[in-house]
Amino acid sequence: MTPPVAPLIVAVSDADLAAAAATPGGIARLAVRIVGSGAAVVAIGTDRFDPLASTGHRLDPTTAALTLGRALPEHGFLVAVAPTREHPYNVARRVLSLDHVLDGRVGIVVGARDHGAPHTGAPSTGAPHDPAEFARVLRGLWRTWPLDSIVGDRTSGVFAHTDRIRPLDHDGGPDGYRVRGPLTTPSSRQGEPVLAVWHDVDVPGADLVLGGLAHPLAPLPRATDGAEPRRASRSTVTRPTLRALLGLDVPDAAAVTA
Repeated sequence: MTPPVAPLIVAVSDADLAAAAATPGGIARLAVRIVGSGAAVVAIGTDRFDPLASTGHRLDPTTAALTLGRALPEHGFLVAVAPTREHPYNVARRVLSLDHVLDGRVGIVVGARDHGAPHTGAPSTGAPHDPAEFARVLRGLWRTWPLDSIVGDRTSGVFAHTDRIRPLDHDGGPDGYRVRGPLTTPSSRQGEPVLAVWHDVDVPGADLVLGGLAHPLAPLPRATDGAEPRRASRSTVTRPTLRALLGLDVPDAAAVTA
């Protein structure tokens, strides 16, 4: 696929995140560096897809995105996930919850393998799961409960049109995933979180391909002495979603791919 034209996406490594979390004021200074990069979108934890870079202390990318998302209210975030570490149901629920908290500014980057973690997501046969199937299950789960099914009608006493909530019923066979669903969280203000893939993962219909020659990530600028920490805005103005920042269309929620 041809990736859409996107703004600068800056990569924040596990080493930068760990250093920021361990230092008083470190998150605010990291936010200053991200703003200084000129990027509109931040990719978190993608260095774990590189066997040479996935060493040292690590932070969970979704936890880091929550912290940085509050410090950077105008940025979008892509968090790294891999089938060798996680189950798609847990990822789908956690990332969609984060997307609700950060008001539609979240997506994922699916890599083939997290080189810094044990193979906790592998099936009983011992073979690693297919990252393309992992991504399809994620997207399918995000579409099991449409956000616009929630009406909150006090007159009729109807909270949601539950007939529009449907199971996924994905069966990948003996070496794949078996996920019924649905999720316990409705879909996102941006339709669904952005589904990006690492350049060595082939998922037809992915929103974005990152790394390699597809869409290289910009390095994070070095720290600048004397930089003033950025303070999060408390404005109630609705901010652009990650899809809007990346120039991506809102997906058709009726089309479930599993």
